[in-house]
Amino acid sequence: MRLLGGGASVRGPAHQLDCTPNQDALCVSGLRGGWCIAVADGLGSRPLSHFGARKVVQLFRQIARQRQSVPHGAIASALRDAWLAHFGDRYRAYETTCLWAQVDASGRGVVGQVGDGLLLVRSLGVFKVLTSQRLGFSNQTTTLAQADSNGSYSADLELSQPGDGVVLMTDGISDDLIPEQLELFFDAIYQRQLRSSRRGMRQWLTRELHGWTTPRHGDDKTIAGIFLTD
Repeated sequence: MRLLGGGASVRGPAHQLDCTPNQDALCVSGLRGGWCIAVADGLGSRPLSHFGARKVVQLFRQIARQRQSVPHGAIASALRDAWLAHFGDRYRAYETTCLWAQVDASGRGVVGQVGDGLLLVRSLGVFKVLTSQRLGFSNQTTTLAQADSNGSYSADLELSQPGDGVVLMTDGISDDLIPEQLELFFDAIYQRQLRSSRRGMRQWLTRELHGWTTPRHGDDKTIAGIFLTD
């Protein structure tokens, strides 16, 4: 069994023009023969949200490394509590969303999401979109600080066949994708991962994200994935 992980994050053209930082954050980390990945999107209306996004992906990596087996239902609350403990009463300036996945060396793992973005999975050979349809207006989202059993999603995951995997992305990408083409998008990422090193995959994804040409291309864009290749 061989698992590969990769990802990339780019600052959107709108933030480049404004000389503002990338409000997205990314974690891709090997973990005892498996992988943990996370992407986060700091709220544009919060002045320090890029720091909040960076912190939550760091916290997920710490949680994944400290626990041999992480119950999927406990991760959102563990992330929220650790994140709030770090920022304290100032947390509103740092608010962020987060998506995460951890897969161990046997192909078993967990996935979860708080807020916007998209979570795609192929498990046991079956492709699924795990993100529920967004409710309300496009500028309304649950943040990590608001996460509870009703404001977050989590599930167990099993990768058992070549082509199985999980892909996480922020809404700078997901808002532009056509629902009927999500499986094709997933497969395109997998096929590229098959013939790329981790560095090569990051470089390819970075080029693709910088070359994004769809209408909402001004936003920051972050994507990460884990795949079973053989």
